[in-house]
Amino acid sequence: MAPSDPTFTELPAFEELFEQPSLDDWRQAAEASLKGRPLDRLTVRTHEGLAIPPLFTAKDIEPQPGWPGSPPFVRGRTALGPGADGWQVCPCIDHPDPGTAARWAAEELGRGATSIWLVCDPATRLVDDDVSAPAGPGVHLSDSSDLDALCRSVDLAATPIHLDAGANTVAVASALIAAARRCGIDPHDLTGTLGCDPLGALVADGELGVGIDGSLTLLAELVSWSELHAPGLVPIVVSTLPYHLAGATAVHELAYGLATGVEILRALADRGIEADRACRRIAFRHAVGRDLFMEAAKLRAGRRLWARVAEACGVGPELRAAPVHAVASPRGLSRRDPWVNMLRTTAGAFAAAVGGADTITVLPFDHAVGIPDGRARRMATNSQTILREESHVGQVVDPGAGAWYLEWLTGELAEVAWQLFQRIEAEGGMRSAITSGAVADDLHTLRGTRDRALATVADPVTGVSSFPKLGERPLQRTAYGTRTTGNSPAQDAAGELARLLGAAASPAGDGAVIEAAVSAAAAGAGIARIAAALRGTRERTTVARLPVRREAELFEHLRDASDAFLGSTGARPLIFLANMGPVPEHKARATFAANFAESGGIEAVTNDGFASVEAAVDAFASSGAAMAVICSSDARYAEVVPELAKALTSRGARTVLVAGRPGEYEAAWREAGVTGFIHLGCDRIRILEDLLREEGVLHV
Repeated sequence: MAPSDPTFTELPAFEELFEQPSLDDWRQAAEASLKGRPLDRLTVRTHEGLAIPPLFTAKDIEPQPGWPGSPPFVRGRTALGPGADGWQVCPCIDHPDPGTAARWAAEELGRGATSIWLVCDPATRLVDDDVSAPAGPGVHLSDSSDLDALCRSVDLAATPIHLDAGANTVAVASALIAAARRCGIDPHDLTGTLGCDPLGALVADGELGVGIDGSLTLLAELVSWSELHAPGLVPIVVSTLPYHLAGATAVHELAYGLATGVEILRALADRGIEADRACRRIAFRHAVGRDLFMEAAKLRAGRRLWARVAEACGVGPELRAAPVHAVASPRGLSRRDPWVNMLRTTAGAFAAAVGGADTITVLPFDHAVGIPDGRARRMATNSQTILREESHVGQVVDPGAGAWYLEWLTGELAEVAWQLFQRIEAEGGMRSAITSGAVADDLHTLRGTRDRALATVADPVTGVSSFPKLGERPLQRTAYGTRTTGNSPAQDAAGELARLLGAAASPAGDGAVIEAAVSAAAAGAGIARIAAALRGTRERTTVARLPVRREAELFEHLRDASDAFLGSTGARPLIFLANMGPVPEHKARATFAANFAESGGIEAVTNDGFASVEAAVDAFASSGAAMAVICSSDARYAEVVPELAKALTSRGARTVLVAGRPGEYEAAWREAGVTGFIHLGCDRIRILEDLLREEGVLHV
């Protein structure tokens, strides 16, 4: 607009309108607001061991972290970000029945998905024959014909497919290739990933039937075969999901993923595949939780770290960035109040988009309950559609660029993860860390720390440990069943299996073993038989499976016990709120006490408060409860707690709690009959378990 325009008014510069405060000015104002408490109280300490200060300025970030599409790829793998269409929307296809799974895939693609993540069930992932596998989500595949429905329902030549078959990847991938060829699809036209990660499969499934060395040899065969026959398929996907599900922090996920990638590069080099070739065939899969900045920074730091490794291996700049598949965290999903999961997974998807993921999976909100229904799957896909098409997040090259906190956090995560990676390398590498039990031990310690944060509600789980709805009806879904891996080969496949057995016994590194496996699958050999031929006489490698723990489980088992008690007795355990004084005086602590109790399945008997001890005790006696919690202000506590505790005990209260910290009165109040105290920071799980045992709800 021209200055001569009468509607034009030249505004003064920002510096002329506002005084620019200094960092010292902010510090003085912050200290004043804290009323004598130290400024350090505003520092947040994370599970990753990071101390996050309360304020960031431009001085806190590193020099320019590079351009999008250029090393170190902090700002994205490509120069223009995900592009006009955004990232790949990749739903999880894990229905046990192959035909239903194929129908799911077609439905998801019809409602906006652009790729599919085909997850196999535990039975298919195992390589043993006729062995019962633990129940779990995933498609159950016996042979190549089980994939015919998928090939008919989905245009695999136009749809990237991401396979997840754990320790049995080579056999399942062979069946997929055979099915594609049978449907007239040339493997050269296939895109996506095959998901091979021997070390990740070992900790997730508990065994590698062909052993670690045999698995790495087959991995080299898979790389060579894909270069010749399916250049659009990335055979290796380093997955940190098993570590995430076992309690890993962002730092540990990055370090374990990096150490695994280096172990694979080293193994491939030993088998004649140089680093440049290997880096073309590697992708990463990470979980993304609901902590927006931490998870976005994790993906950005992961690209930076891998670029550093690739550079050290002499890899050219254009090959130092690996594709990233981000999965909204299964660890954060709850079975109670599962509708909240839609918010959790959307937050994870947004974090993945900000972090520059190439492929994003949002799990249905009922994923933790059982087999998802159509509404849940539709909502999972639509949450990404909104981010891409209504919010236009995918059209921004680097949504987090220049955010001082995010840039600082990216750098800190990369630095600390690199230090842990160096420690793993110094102690023998990731293979040694897994087989020696060091990884499991570290994760056990991390899980204990995380469990304490969950138990004290320092890490709240909305709808479960905070703001629970005790009367909700649990969501009902069909459970995943237990299946076996056994199957019999077709007679026509005997010769192909014999040829596969011979090729696998003396691999040449040229992909001939994979082609023989595809031929066996095409002839009708079952997946378990193909796996057995690949194994031959090799010794298997076994370790204890890493545990899978959702954050909500600590409280959900208490709620389950309460539901069972309700079913057998017709009533839940009760706790009476002895609210003293007017509502404004007791409301805060009464609300806390009710949420505290109901998070463990104990029904709170509420009221508007009592003016006298006698009235409170009479109400308690008629409530049917055997437990009571006194709620009021600190000033009133000094006056009423001793008398009220004695009176409640005399009228049959087995347990008398006080909401709040006792301070100097603890000994006197306990002598009067108080049995415990509930307050912010207390171990809620321990207290609730004790209360439920007293009520006969828990017996262990």
